[in-house]
Amino acid sequence: MIGAASLGKFLVLVTLAAASAAFAEDTKPSPYEARPSMPFTGTATMQEDGSLVLQLRLTKDGKEIDDSLTYKTTDRGYDDVLRHLGGLRPGDTKSFNPWKD
Repeated sequence: MIGAASLGKFLVLVTLAAASAAFAEDTKPSPYEARPSMPFTGTATMQEDGSLVLQLRLTKDGKEIDDSLTYKTTDRGYDDVLRHLGGLRPGDTKSFNPWKD
């Protein structure tokens, strides 16, 4: 038989696991992933060195976020992100919507 303390700990762990799963889709993608998903809406700007700075504004379910993500030309995910944006030149800025590869 499970004691009340053990049951309580189990319920806390289950709740934390569920909360982690709920926020997993709002996790910023890693520039090191070869084919990153982008669960955010925002704007992308190409810097003079070719790096892409993504200003994240909304999660795909409409929650506000104010964060940024930078892809350097040497990052594995750079080419995929640039392709999804439809190309940019230094100084250009484009809006983007969520995507999943």
